[in-house]
Amino acid sequence: MFSTSVTVISTVMALSTPATQINIPTFPPVGIEAQTKDTSTSFKPIYSISKSKDLIFSDEYINAINTLHSYLSLQYDWDGYGGKAPTFDIISAGEKLLLQFQSYAFKAPKIMLSGSAEIGFYWENGNEYAEITCDNSESYTFVYMKGKVPFIEEDKIIHNAFSSDLTTRISNINRNV
Repeated sequence: MFSTSVTVISTVMALSTPATQINIPTFPPVGIEAQTKDTSTSFKPIYSISKSKDLIFSDEYINAINTLHSYLSLQYDWDGYGGKAPTFDIISAGEKLLLQFQSYAFKAPKIMLSGSAEIGFYWENGNEYAEITCDNSESYTFVYMKGKVPFIEEDKIIHNAFSSDLTTRISNINRNV
C-alpha cells in the first residue's frame, strides 16, 4: 500500500498536540471516505473526516501559523509603547482567516500586529497592495490599493465566503509575484 506524509500542526482552534508527522494511506481503509484533487503538480488525497482537514496546513502556511501562535506569549507593552497583546479569540480568528486563504489557494500572506492588538495579513506586488485585518473574533476589513486608488470592504463576517472582489484582487497580486 502506498502512503504519503503530511505535517499536522497544532492550532488554537483545535487545541491539538504539537506538530506531528503522520502517514496517511493513499488508499483509505474501509469506512473512511476520501476524495482526490489534482493540483497539477502532485496528486494528494483529501480526506472527508470531519474537522481533520482543518488541522492540515500546507508548508507555506506553517510559518504564518507559527508567527500567529507566537503572539500568544506577548504581554502588555510588548512594543515598548503600551502595545496590547492580542487575545486568544483574535488569534483564533486569525487562524480561521489563514484556513480560508489556503482554501482559496492564495499564497501565504505576511503577518503584522498593531499596538492595538489588531492582526493583519497582507500581500504586495509592485503598485498593488492588499490587506485583511481583524480586531475582533467575528469580522475583518479588506483594503486593496492599486497605485493610489483604494478599495475597502468593512465589517465582513469571518465565517462567510470571501467576496469576488476580494478573491480576484488577491489572486491577481499572487499571480504576478
